[in-house]
Amino acid sequence: MSECTIRPADRLFRRRCQAVASACLVLYIACSQLSLHAGTGPLGLTLAGLAGASIFGEFVAVTFLVVRIRDEFQRVLLTQSFLWASVLTMAFATIWGMIELHSHDTVPHIPILVVPFILIILTAAAKLIIFRQHKSPAE
Repeated sequence: MSECTIRPADRLFRRRCQAVASACLVLYIACSQLSLHAGTGPLGLTLAGLAGASIFGEFVAVTFLVVRIRDEFQRVLLTQSFLWASVLTMAFATIWGMIELHSHDTVPHIPILVVPFILIILTAAAKLIIFRQHKSPAE
């Protein structure tokens, strides 16, 4: 379904979801960076919790966006992209975490704050690969 055949209500919903997802990402970046400088006191913990909640908010916004897509083929491809990105992110975080745990400071520490960015980048990469491999039946 092309952009010009999308109903106005769906277009507005899509824009709102994209705006919320973008705002959540900006909030995550700001809160996560501020929490690093705020220390372990109440302010730092609150900012860290807000950073985590904003990533959750981004997931909710993107989920609403995907569920509302009327083109089933596109929805399946987007879901598949996110699943592959999630699996690869979890694999990376688990493997690197175990290496870090047993390395006794011989490998660099990767902060947990980086993991959502890895997920976002891998989701975008998986989407590009999967959408290039599969053409829509409407095309």
